[in-house]
Amino acid sequence: MPVLSRRLVLLVIAAVVFFTTVPIYAHNLPVGSSRWCFGKKTIVANIDLGATLLSELQGIKDGKYNLNSSTDEELQQIAANVLQPYLNRKLSITVNEKNYPVKVDRLVRDNNLFTIWLSVDNVIYKNSANAVKIDYRLLFDETDNTHLNLAYMYFSDASGDALKNIFDFSQPAGHFSFDYKTTAWEVSVKGSATEAASEQKKDAKVNSDIAAVNSQLKSIEKDSNHLLPNGSALPAPDSAPVVLPKMQPKVSAPPPTPGSLAANSPAGAGENRVIGNNPAKSSTWSTITQFLLLGIEHILTGYDHIAFLVALIVIGLSIREVLKIITAFTVAHSITLLLAALQIVSLNSRFVESAIALSICYVALENLFRKKIKYRWLVTFGFGLIHGFGFASALQELIVGKANLVLSVLSFNLGVEAGQVMIFILLLPILHFLKNKLEPRMITVGASMAVFALGFTWLVERVFDLKLLPI
Repeated sequence: MPVLSRRLVLLVIAAVVFFTTVPIYAHNLPVGSSRWCFGKKTIVANIDLGATLLSELQGIKDGKYNLNSSTDEELQQIAANVLQPYLNRKLSITVNEKNYPVKVDRLVRDNNLFTIWLSVDNVIYKNSANAVKIDYRLLFDETDNTHLNLAYMYFSDASGDALKNIFDFSQPAGHFSFDYKTTAWEVSVKGSATEAASEQKKDAKVNSDIAAVNSQLKSIEKDSNHLLPNGSALPAPDSAPVVLPKMQPKVSAPPPTPGSLAANSPAGAGENRVIGNNPAKSSTWSTITQFLLLGIEHILTGYDHIAFLVALIVIGLSIREVLKIITAFTVAHSITLLLAALQIVSLNSRFVESAIALSICYVALENLFRKKIKYRWLVTFGFGLIHGFGFASALQELIVGKANLVLSVLSFNLGVEAGQVMIFILLLPILHFLKNKLEPRMITVGASMAVFALGFTWLVERVFDLKLLPI
C-alpha cells in the first residue's frame, strides 16, 4: 500500500475513533427550569423538562413509557404513579422547619417540552420572617450529577391562567440554580401585616398570662412565711417557685426597600400577600452570565455543530473566507434562534435534527467531489438557518416566561458565538500543523470522510429514531 494511502487510512480511522468515543448529546443538555410562586397560604410551582431528560427519570425509563405518544390520560397516570413517588423522595419544602407535602397536580406536554405542576397547600407563615427551604435532588443520579435546574421565584395569590400569565409576562423576583453541589434554596419570606399583628397579640396574651402566674407564685411564697401553731416556722420549700421566661413581643418587619421582592412584585396583590427577602441572584448581569455560559456549553457539547464547522473549513480556506463563513453562520442561526424562541416559527424537532445531520453530509460530500468551492458562505448561511432551530430546541427548556426572553436569547447566542470562536481558534493551528506534515488534499479527504460517516450515522439515528452511537 502506498505511503499516502496508508496515511489517509490512518487519518480517517483516528478521526472516526475520536468522534465516536466521545459522548454525543446533540441538543439535549441535561438542563431544566422551574418556577416557584409563594401565595398567602400556598406554594405553586412547575418544573419544565425536555422529553429526553424526563425520559431518563427513574420510573419512566424503567417503565419504558413513550412520552411523546402518550395521551393526556396516560400522562396523568404517569404523574400519579411515577412522578409523585419520585418527588416524595427527591423534593422537599419546609417552612420554619416544618415539612409540607408536595403534591403533583398534573403533567402537561407542549411539543417536546413537559411541565410538571406542583402545589403545597395550607402553608402557615406565622412569623414576621419565615425560613423557607426548597431541597431539589431530581435527576442528579440519572445524569451523573450533570443536571442543572434554573429556578425562578414569584409572589402572588393568582391561580390557573392568571398564574400562567404571571409566569410568562412578569419578571421573576429572584432566581437560583439547583445543581448537585447546591441542592437547597433557602429564602426568608415575610408574613403579612395582619398575621404579624395577630402573632403580636398572641405573644402579648402569653406574656400577660406568664406575669399573672409569676404574681401568684410570689403571693404563695409570701404567705408561706407564717408560723405553725407550736410557734415554729414553716419549713422552707424544697425548690424555688418556677419562673417562666418572659417572651419578647415580635417586632413588625420594616417596609420593603425598592430592591426587595415587594418592590418587584406585581401591583395590586393586596395587603395580605406574602412578601419576601430573597438572597438569591436577581441582577441582569447574573442572567446574562448564566445564559452566556450555557451557550458556550451547548456549542462545545454539540458535536454535530462541531463536525459541521470542521467540514466547512477543512478545505484549506483563507482567513478571509473563514471569517465570511463564521459571519454567515452567526447571522443565519441568530435569525432562526430568535424566531423560534419568540414562537414566530416552529418546526418539528425530528425534522430539524435530521436536517442538521443532512447538512453535515452535504458539506462533507462537497469537499470530497469538488476541489474548488466558491461561495461557501452562501451554503453556510442556508444551513445555518437550520442549525439555529437546533440551538432553539436547547434554549426552549431554559427560558422561563416571556419577560426575560430577549435577554436570555441574546446572552445564549453570544455564548454560542464565544464557543464557536474557541473551536476555530483550536482547529486552525491544528490544520496548519497538519498541512506542514501532509498534503492539503489528503487532510481534506480524510477529515471529510470521517465527518460524512458521523453525519450519515446521525441522519439514520434521527430519521428512524435509533441509537447507533454512544450517548
